[in-house]
Amino acid sequence: MARRVSIKDVAQRAGVSWKTVSNVVNDRPVVRPETRERVEAAIAELGYVPNHVGRDLRGGPTRTLALVLPELQNPYFARLAELMQVAARARGYAVSVEVSLGSAEVERAHVRGLVPRPVDAVIISPAALAPADLEAGIGPRVVLLGEMLPASKQVSHVAIDNIASATDVVRHLVDLGRRRILFLGVDGALRSTATDRLAGYRAALRFADLPADPDLIRTVGSWHREAGRSETEAALEAGIAFDAVVAGNDLLALGAMAALHARALSVPEDVAVAGWDDIPEAAWSRPGLTTIAPDLDALIAAALDAALAEADDSSAGGAETVVGHQLLVRGSSVPA
Repeated sequence: MARRVSIKDVAQRAGVSWKTVSNVVNDRPVVRPETRERVEAAIAELGYVPNHVGRDLRGGPTRTLALVLPELQNPYFARLAELMQVAARARGYAVSVEVSLGSAEVERAHVRGLVPRPVDAVIISPAALAPADLEAGIGPRVVLLGEMLPASKQVSHVAIDNIASATDVVRHLVDLGRRRILFLGVDGALRSTATDRLAGYRAALRFADLPADPDLIRTVGSWHREAGRSETEAALEAGIAFDAVVAGNDLLALGAMAALHARALSVPEDVAVAGWDDIPEAAWSRPGLTTIAPDLDALIAAALDAALAEADDSSAGGAETVVGHQLLVRGSSVPA
């Protein structure tokens, strides 16, 4: 295995001190433009990854992990961040929580190590990454949470079985006698959490010998309550008949329930509703929301195992870990 390019290699190539290279990497305004240009050319030529500046200077790991999430206003991600901090601390690591807000540029910078603060690994729930952003050998160790990107065989992936969990939800609704099940959450052609859940939805309908009406499959613009409400309202206004809603997450499901209540439709008597994630609000809504609860403790433990695996561990890269889930049946889908 080729030796990783160090900050000293860059300094030697550019004819400057390693402190000057550090100043350039951290964008400090103390470097003359011509010197900065020379250092940046050396970085590009050698393929140096600035994320390892701290490791070069201290001679050891940072004992810090980056957890990159698309947002924190979704209670699922907020809870995930909190539990990850606790679990990492028990292993002697700190967690730097970063919010991408769905920016491909921000996510790309983290997985390629192009950020000022060095970390030993990046655990990310991506919203905008492309497969090319995960080229082998670039940046720190990366662990994907939830979303599995094509061509990311060198990157570990931890998630629940989204196809199986969707099948569980739909079979539960079919067993209640529901036959027209609205699906909220399709968001693109590439394989994703949403497309896997749609695949499970379709598989369960086939098993129940029910047609998959295209009118019942609804694309949402976001994964928030407002999108669930507006898309459910649009389906109602279009005269589409349905007696159940399977929403891609709990926030969409809660938005759908709001739309149904506004139309004086009873949940679950008229329409049953179910979601994913088991956010706290799901247990406190009225009626309580049926949901898929991921095993968060197992998810976090698996992510940390992958992130902290030894660099020479041949099983560390590209591992696929599926953790358990549970269907929690609450008042939104009891028998009508």
